[in-house]
Amino acid sequence: MADYQFSLIIKTALMDHDHILDATDALGNAGCLDASIRGHADGMELLFERTASSLQVAISSAVSDVESAGYRVSRVQMEREAIPV
Repeated sequence: MADYQFSLIIKTALMDHDHILDATDALGNAGCLDASIRGHADGMELLFERTASSLQVAISSAVSDVESAGYRVSRVQMEREAIPV
């Protein structure tokens, strides 16, 4: 198992403090405890450091967790250095 770092971008409307807390709770309850949330031009960015057997498994499980919380992932981003060779 290895740790993989990537971001998931979620398009959302501008959120107030209460909506941010609700999103944090929903994402945590869905299994996204290995992600940090920050604002993004498109809405929300989830910065993951997920342990998995492969990069594909890490990303697909994170997307599944986010979608089970009721959000739709618009794209995945990675720093070039984080891509395993």
